[in-house]
Amino acid sequence: MIPLKGKAVQEYTQHFSNGDRREIFELLVNKYEIQSAIYPGSYIHIAPSLYIPITVYIDTYKKVKDFFRDKSIFEFIYKNRTYKKQPVIRFHHKDYNSNIGETFKDFDLLISQYGGFISQSCKKYLKKGGILLANNNHGDASMAYLDEYYEFIGVIYRSNRHYRLTEKNLDKYFIPKKSDLKVTKSYLEKIQRGIGYTKTASTYIFRNLSF
Repeated sequence: MIPLKGKAVQEYTQHFSNGDRREIFELLVNKYEIQSAIYPGSYIHIAPSLYIPITVYIDTYKKVKDFFRDKSIFEFIYKNRTYKKQPVIRFHHKDYNSNIGETFKDFDLLISQYGGFISQSCKKYLKKGGILLANNNHGDASMAYLDEYYEFIGVIYRSNRHYRLTEKNLDKYFIPKKSDLKVTKSYLEKIQRGIGYTKTASTYIFRNLSF
């Protein structure tokens, strides 16, 4: 990684001093040939742009708006990108549930990390056959698992300080620790968080079957 000066770059490197999970996006790009992504609730996590040529970020925090106004972050992405194309980066300082002006069914990847039920609200932006990456911090991976328009196809887990992707033994996931617990969409909407499963991963991969 090429270090650069700039307030936004300094903020980014400090915030992600323990790692920005960029390996996850490298794995996804290599496996699914992703060229475009949309990231609702992104905060300042610009790691996808190091591997994906076209990335749209959405967040409501004023701090994030100021972050993306700083030209140093674009230089940082340009110098450290892993592809030959010119990076395309768009930021929307809006609620992702509102009209953000992006084209429906236009993206290869929808990223849901810590922003709520993005798999439901932003499904419309994902191409048919596109990939959803969701963790279960707010229960969104569970929500996608229950959605008939998503197919659970893989997980990314961390082993020996590195991320690994597998599409094997997926029947072992999403089994509640409480055997009598009935997990439904309405239940997840009520508790607004992930539940305990017998086997977990860092993040979960789904394919969009809709449209």
